[in-house]
Amino acid sequence: MSDLKTIAQPYAKAAFDFALANKSLDQWAHMLMIAADVAHQPVILQEIKEIDFKGAKNAEAFTLMFLDICEGLLDEHGQNFVRVMAENGRLIVLPDVLNLFMEMKADFERTIEATVLSVEPLTEEQKVNLVKALEKRLSRSVELDCQIDESLVGGMLIKAGELVIDGTLKSSMNRLASSLQA
Repeated sequence: MSDLKTIAQPYAKAAFDFALANKSLDQWAHMLMIAADVAHQPVILQEIKEIDFKGAKNAEAFTLMFLDICEGLLDEHGQNFVRVMAENGRLIVLPDVLNLFMEMKADFERTIEATVLSVEPLTEEQKVNLVKALEKRLSRSVELDCQIDESLVGGMLIKAGELVIDGTLKSSMNRLASSLQA
């Protein structure tokens, strides 16, 4: 099968453009999260993979069942979006559509999530200073996701989009060892 992200791209773009035009980015993000979560459930995912072999009548029944699961959680436009994807046999890419949509939304809103791995919990002062430094470097609003990773020994590892800052003790030791060997 073709690259799933390539297939998902036009759907994500269409959803984003529609949501942006209707000032409903958060609502669409929520609807896509729900639809992607439903599509990712093992029983539903298996049906999605097999739907092409079951004929148009079964595909339509599956789409109605899928929408029934999402009843009250998708507005009319969200339901139409799912129908179009189902008609084209593209429900398999719903998680990719969600990811691409969220990337477009974050880019539009100039926000980014930064994951910070450290051995010990960061203090509030450290978090504030880290957010300020990252916002200055990335020219975006930064939201921290702080996680504890005891395997790091010391320091921290920061991932924000394409940016990776490895300030771990292990990394520092490896750099020191490399410079001593040179």
